[in-house]
Amino acid sequence: MSTKANSDIVNEERQMARTTAIGLGVWLALTIAAVVLLLVFGDAISSLFV
Repeated sequence: MSTKANSDIVNEERQMARTTAIGLGVWLALTIAAVVLLLVFGDAISSLFV
């Protein structure tokens, strides 16, 4: 296996890791936003259903 092939594999792995990290970051941001919204507006939201 040539050095170029190894370099291509490493670059592909880095791209996959970057994509995964971005996806996890977005998921975490959405989760935190949902928790904050529920803490702030939880009473108002629950009063709509009761």
